Amino acid sequence: MESPAEAAAPPRRKPLQPKNFDFIPSVWIQPKPKPMAFRCPPSTGGGVGKESRPISPPELGTMAGLRDASLSEELAAARRRRERLRAERERTEEALRERYAAMRRWAVELEKWAEEQRNLDLELRLLIELRDLQSSSTISSPVQSLREKEQQRSMEVKLQMSPVQSLREKEQQKIVEVQLQGPKIAEQNSEVGMPSSIEENETEK
Repeated sequence: MESPAEAAAPPRRKPLQPKNFDFIPSVWIQPKPKPMAFRCPPSTGGGVGKESRPISPPELGTMAGLRDASLSEELAAARRRRERLRAERERTEEALRERYAAMRRWAVELEKWAEEQRNLDLELRLLIELRDLQSSSTISSPVQSLREKEQQRSMEVKLQMSPVQSLREKEQQKIVEVQLQGPKIAEQNSEVGMPSSIEENETEK
């Protein structure tokens, strides 16, 4: 009979393959690749002559055509991108030129405005100076008018006094002439034997 230890031990699974300690797992024998199965184009003649028609491998021109097509698409995309970039550059250059022209016009207008402001400033200064001159002339004009009035009055007084002075001068001249002519008349009368006017006056008194 079996011992209880042998009855309690679990059964062991046997390996599917025997162990080979000389086997190196890093070295594998690669299987040969299977040849590609070429698909034949569908035949138009039905099932007649299927066995007699040879199977042709794919042509190399199809691959080259696909490659050329992809290259042409890439070239077309690059060309379109270049055209788009050139159009954008032209638009930006046009916008910059317009902005520069607008800035130049604004600068010219600003210079004109500054020149007009300078001219207005000069005109304002001239007007202020003219006003000051007019105010000074109006202040001095009353004094001048008073002086002119005094001169006119003095001239009028002189003109009014001139006839009286002329009469007085005439009278004085007459008196002087009479005094000078008195002795001469007396001498003439004495020579003729007639009394002088002075003697007549004395006798009348």
